[in-house]
Amino acid sequence: MADDKAAGRVVLPPCLEPTKYILKITPDMERFVFDGEMSVELDCREATSEVVVHSKELHIREACVEHDGGVANAVGISYDLKLTTCTIKLDGEVPAGGKAVLNVNYMGYLNNQMAGFYRSNYTAANGERRVMASTQFEALDARRAFPCWDEPARKAVFELTLVVPANLHCFSNMPEAEAALIEEGRLRSVQFLPSPRMSTYLLAFCVGEFDFVQKLTDHGVIVKVYTPPGKSDSGHYALDVACRCLDLYDDFFGLEYPLPKLDMVAIPEFAMGAMENWGLVTYRMVDLLIDPVLASPQQKQRVATVVNHELAHQWFGNLVTMQWWDDLWLNEGFASWTETFANDALFPEWKMWEQFTSSTQGAALRLDSLRSSHPIQVPIKHAEEVEEVFDAISYCKGSSVVRLAHAVLGAEAFQAGLQAYMAEHQYGNTETTDLWRAWEVASGKPIGEIMSSWTQQMGFPLLTATLSGSTVKVTQRWFLSDGSVPEEKKTWVVPLIYATKEGKVANPELMRGEEHSITLPAEFGFLKLNWGQEVPLRVHYDDALLDIMCGAIRAGDVPAGDRAGFLSDCVALAKACIMPPEKLVQVLRAFADERDSTVWETMSAAFSLLSNAMLNEIGGAAGDKYTAFVASFVAPAISDIGWDASESDAHLDKTLRGTLFSLAGKYCASDEALAAEAKRRFQVLLNRDASDAEKAAAVPTELRVSLYKMVMRAAGEADFEAMMGLFAATDDNQAQKEIMQCVGLTPSEALRRRVLDWAISGELKLQDFFYTFAGVTSSGRDGLVQAWAFFKDNFAHIKSMLATASPSLMSAVIVYSTMGASSLEFAQDIESFFEANPLPQNSRRIAQLLENVRSLAKFTDAVRASPLASDAVDFATI
Repeated sequence: MADDKAAGRVVLPPCLEPTKYILKITPDMERFVFDGEMSVELDCREATSEVVVHSKELHIREACVEHDGGVANAVGISYDLKLTTCTIKLDGEVPAGGKAVLNVNYMGYLNNQMAGFYRSNYTAANGERRVMASTQFEALDARRAFPCWDEPARKAVFELTLVVPANLHCFSNMPEAEAALIEEGRLRSVQFLPSPRMSTYLLAFCVGEFDFVQKLTDHGVIVKVYTPPGKSDSGHYALDVACRCLDLYDDFFGLEYPLPKLDMVAIPEFAMGAMENWGLVTYRMVDLLIDPVLASPQQKQRVATVVNHELAHQWFGNLVTMQWWDDLWLNEGFASWTETFANDALFPEWKMWEQFTSSTQGAALRLDSLRSSHPIQVPIKHAEEVEEVFDAISYCKGSSVVRLAHAVLGAEAFQAGLQAYMAEHQYGNTETTDLWRAWEVASGKPIGEIMSSWTQQMGFPLLTATLSGSTVKVTQRWFLSDGSVPEEKKTWVVPLIYATKEGKVANPELMRGEEHSITLPAEFGFLKLNWGQEVPLRVHYDDALLDIMCGAIRAGDVPAGDRAGFLSDCVALAKACIMPPEKLVQVLRAFADERDSTVWETMSAAFSLLSNAMLNEIGGAAGDKYTAFVASFVAPAISDIGWDASESDAHLDKTLRGTLFSLAGKYCASDEALAAEAKRRFQVLLNRDASDAEKAAAVPTELRVSLYKMVMRAAGEADFEAMMGLFAATDDNQAQKEIMQCVGLTPSEALRRRVLDWAISGELKLQDFFYTFAGVTSSGRDGLVQAWAFFKDNFAHIKSMLATASPSLMSAVIVYSTMGASSLEFAQDIESFFEANPLPQNSRRIAQLLENVRSLAKFTDAVRASPLASDAVDFATI
């Protein structure tokens, strides 16, 4: 099986196997280059007269191989730019069966593309611009820092020395072994302890000026959070979360964290959210550092989620690593499940498994309902293909499938199998089947059979439930977002977890075929399939069962996570034109008294789907009536929760307040009192004489983004300039990001153009510039058309900005430039543009975008043909 999977993979020759890298790297922080000296200890498995390594943007000055029979010197060095490899031709043969050492002297570049060994800019406390250097190697960029066998299974020990300016700090995966001043005290040479055996993409190092806070975990590990100078207070929250989480994972995985320290570093410019380098985790500043007093509940939850995700990788990914990139989900899917597990354990009041329904599982189902999706276990021949599967399938569907396994196994067998898997494979590499086997041994259940139907084929089932007397017939078929019925027949092994008013079924059956029957008790009250939302699927109830469910929701018989799941299914079915759009409106009316934050997130998605059609495409009296319909939900909820924070507010009360006021900015614009109060509170923020306490009282942190949106949707030049002034006055990256996302909401075309010009002016960090497009496209149809035209007109410039950066940044610009598109004409324009301007590394994301726009166009046509489009429509009675 393993040989079949490996067939066709483009990998380096197996003749030489690295066991230890001894690296010395000397960065020049002024000229933005670095020198490298490397010795790699090798096992010689086959005789060879050449060495092939991965190398990108490096210049190898000289090389040789020492072996048992002498020294073979380099007589030719050639580079393959497409494969990013370097071939070193030798003047003699390296014999098989012994040991050898490859010695290389080389140089490289401290680039500004947030990949490899790169530089970041930041502003010091005195206002000076400073430079730091850090690494980002996953997936394929260790080769930008040193020639190597850059494949996850080619694990080795790393012994690193950094030579840096004496006034700068440096650190790596392991603690310092020794340090000394050299070059008359101008430089400092720091040697680090040897690392555990690990993959190249996990090596990391940083050079710059830092402050830090530190703490010892209960289990004895020193944890530090490194920050830019003067910002150490903002590291305490993440530090506390990390210490608690690390001890939790020690117990959960049954193996203690194996390194002597854990450092977490805030990087000023960072393409991803974070990177799990073993013992040296790097983060975007907004995902690690938050104001201990002023941080919003959304920020606190985000930081805890990212920290818990990255620390899960210290076991799942670092200690035990996937054999090849086609099992990436073993890293990301499991870490995404574990982040929720840890959040739920550390912060039970957040109700993270309920939130999982609308956030993680929702994202998985949206992407996996497209024909352009891919299986969790996606075949990868060229390693570069992995860049396109760092997506919601690997992360969100992966974690949803792990949750399914947990539901089938039960907590005890789930943990026992996981601990056995970790113990057996620590410091090694695995495939998905290794995990299935461990769980089968722990439980005696056919986990391989169940799980392979979810990981080896793309998509997920739509269960259709039809009531006949006391029997419910359940059928399954592949669900697609456009509602089409594919010719290909697929089935999944589905655990039928359901509940009636009498409670949850005790022993869920496995549905293996296309049809199954459930016998209900005489007084079943209601039927909710997929109780607990533990299986990533959609459910379509017949009209009788649907009406019964709506009644149960009105009666308060259905918990929040299941209410959110039920509504999410209805939204997806309406978008797919399986459920008539007017039926979705009828379902929404069952939520008139809803006050749960998680459910409101799903309600917001339902309102947004209908808004694309009713406001962007249909408009007129019908559009006005739709706006009033949504306002009839939002206004009473706002009246209940109010503008002002209270000491009694729970975490989810605060997030609900943010959601409601964000919706108010769009759907309650005609409420003059609400608009005037928003403007008054905005003026408090602008008042230089107001204290921080006064500003926080006027605008609770969870309301800040919502307030910006409310003000900017009606903003003229004065409010626009005020927002830009707020941006200029802060160096807090989170505060700046919030402004970037909102300032483009202005109704002024000229001001929106200023926002777009600002985005690509070079004034914004490469990691952030695309956020400005989001506000412009969200301002309405005119803003969407303007943003997409701007992207096309400035494509060459944007492409040059992102020349060698992560493809995810270009994908983000494309998505934000087209957000809200819902017509076939728009889809055709997008497709034609990228046919003329191909982006191979973004092709899968573009295909997914096009498919989504076309399914939205189909839904818009359905709304246009429905009673909702009539000027005489009554949303209260339809």
